Amino acid sequence: MQVSVVIPTYRREQVLLDTVRFLHQLNPPAAEILVVDQSEEHQPSTMDALQAWEREGKICWIRLTRPSIPYAMNTGLERARGDVVIFLDDDIIPDARLLSAHALAHSEESCRIVAGQVLQPGEEVLPEQVEDGEFLFCSGRRRWVEEFMGGNFSVDRKGALALGGFDENFVRVAYRFEAEFCDRALTAGERILFEPGASIRHLKAAHG
Repeated sequence: MQVSVVIPTYRREQVLLDTVRFLHQLNPPAAEILVVDQSEEHQPSTMDALQAWEREGKICWIRLTRPSIPYAMNTGLERARGDVVIFLDDDIIPDARLLSAHALAHSEESCRIVAGQVLQPGEEVLPEQVEDGEFLFCSGRRRWVEEFMGGNFSVDRKGALALGGFDENFVRVAYRFEAEFCDRALTAGERILFEPGASIRHLKAAHG
């Protein structure tokens, strides 16, 4: 199963570079990393790093002139070559099993949408024995859910394209675009699996 990673990014500098470096260290690696960049310009050090990685074939650097989260994600979905496409925020620390856990969840459960675990600053994994029924993305238990967080989820590429991708009518911070996609997918008969092994720590960078 070929896995592509798509990182939509906007006005991020060192934290973006750190995120890509972390992903380069994962084993097995992604088949490709697509950085969908909506920034008008970057600091020279950021430009140098992104250009070097592109020359070396370590990333596919896609430059867009119109900032839009759904448009950037659709661009990544269309350009990706993998069977499974993982969407990640540009300010994260990935768990070592992130990519393999996403891929395994798709193959084991034959589902086409996987929600990954997201640990926000100060959060730790919620032990199963203290969960009270309310679903939180720091949960440690695999389950079927009705939503995902846009900073860590994966889709079957062909399935997501068949659903029409992400709704570009959501603008600016595109609040709730994930919920709209999930509602559309569930209505079409898809299921969403929460896989805690596919984990990231979200840094919540202040700018970007």
